[in-house]
Amino acid sequence: MGLPYPNVAVTMLVVDLARLLRRRFEAALADVETGLTVGEARTLFYVWRHPGQRQAALAETMFVEPMTLVGYLDSLERAGLIKRCSDPKDKRANLIELMPEADPLLERIGGALQSVRTKALEDIPDDNKQVLETLLQTMKESLLQDVSKGKQK
Repeated sequence: MGLPYPNVAVTMLVVDLARLLRRRFEAALADVETGLTVGEARTLFYVWRHPGQRQAALAETMFVEPMTLVGYLDSLERAGLIKRCSDPKDKRANLIELMPEADPLLERIGGALQSVRTKALEDIPDDNKQVLETLLQTMKESLLQDVSKGKQK
């Protein structure tokens, strides 16, 4: 075919990078023996970063389907790492809280994340690391603007 290649190199690079980072994170989690899947570890991390959030809001924050989050929360609750509490403003909604038992796992998850970050950035000069983070955050915000407007292109 004589079609020109689309200029999507950055997009595919970011997609590939996300997959590689996830693989590295899975391996790092196994090394620190959390006993959690990537999804469960990510959920625990987000509950820590956003304590007391409603289940639906947490799913939105994490960019996962509510039913996907329910599975992660069920596992974490069975493990005694989180608890669901009725929202005093709306008894139909649940707020998600960390249990103290989550603290040691969060330290290990943080260590796993740090080791992945260190490896990913090891060949990037220090003065470019902040620039990279800023650019990636800008890309995320641009995509979120479309989502918030209901465009999801």
